[in-house]
Amino acid sequence: YGVAYPDRAVLDFQEMLEHGCSSVLLAVSEFDVDFWFQNVRGLIDEARAMGLRVYLDLWGWGKTFGGEPPSIFLQENPGNRQVSAKNGQVFNVACFNTEAFRSYAFEAIERLGRETDVDAFFWDEPHYAHGATLDEWGCCCPVCQELFKREYGFEMPRALTAEVLEFRQSMILGFLGEMSKRVKQTDLGKEVVLCLLPREDPRYGVSDWEKVFSIKEMDIFSTDPYWYDMATEEGLRFFRERAWRAKSLSDRHGKRCQIWVQAFRVPHGREWELAKAVEMAAEMNVCSIYAWPFRGGLGSILASDRPDLVWQTLGEAYRKLGAKTHA
Repeated sequence: YGVAYPDRAVLDFQEMLEHGCSSVLLAVSEFDVDFWFQNVRGLIDEARAMGLRVYLDLWGWGKTFGGEPPSIFLQENPGNRQVSAKNGQVFNVACFNTEAFRSYAFEAIERLGRETDVDAFFWDEPHYAHGATLDEWGCCCPVCQELFKREYGFEMPRALTAEVLEFRQSMILGFLGEMSKRVKQTDLGKEVVLCLLPREDPRYGVSDWEKVFSIKEMDIFSTDPYWYDMATEEGLRFFRERAWRAKSLSDRHGKRCQIWVQAFRVPHGREWELAKAVEMAAEMNVCSIYAWPFRGGLGSILASDRPDLVWQTLGEAYRKLGAKTHA
């Protein structure tokens, strides 16, 4: 992210290769596609030419996908935002049930699928808007209320009843399924990766990971059990448990599994845990182990206490893993 010129990105790609990376995820915002499309395509071409597999992340799109960048769609479509069930206030998150956002996302995916040589599309932490309490959740906009009433025959409750939970999960999976179909319709060779937040929390929309495997176009199931907000023992246990949950489900349904490790906001003295997490994921025989972000978040709000050491530790872990793979 943050690099618009392919000839400059080559330096980063080379650095990644030297750190044992075999793939790169390009965090592409709405603005990047709107303003830098030709260079986005060039970034993909340069990375592939250097031997890297390239994933394209719709970074922060509509703020219903994970990521920090602002959303052009939200700026231009204030009437297509998610609405809180608690008080009717508007969240700064697009409602993916509205025709406006669906068309916006689908058209972008089709264009990127047709006009770039990206290897895979990455659905990054798709989620509903929510507050701090269970009664503050989205979406209760007029579109969602009408869809719910059409499906269940009564007005949409303002509590997370069984019907509401079922509806919300069905709608987000339907949206992700349609996005995935658009990828395959443009190019069957392009893969689809679905990365869910690590907790099966009903506020996010997908409260049962098993259900995502109904999306037959999904090639790889992924999660990012980041742990540095916990103490070491608890955090690594959480990482192991959630990674194993994802791997077990993927195996059961004949899909590959990808696990993410945390390279941001790593506290001083706990850099070694990053190598331990890579080792644990490797022992599970997942298909890929990604880390967010590049260089330990150097210079950003996500910066680790010692980003250089984080990047060094990750490189050592990746090179060690690569040496085992090729032994």
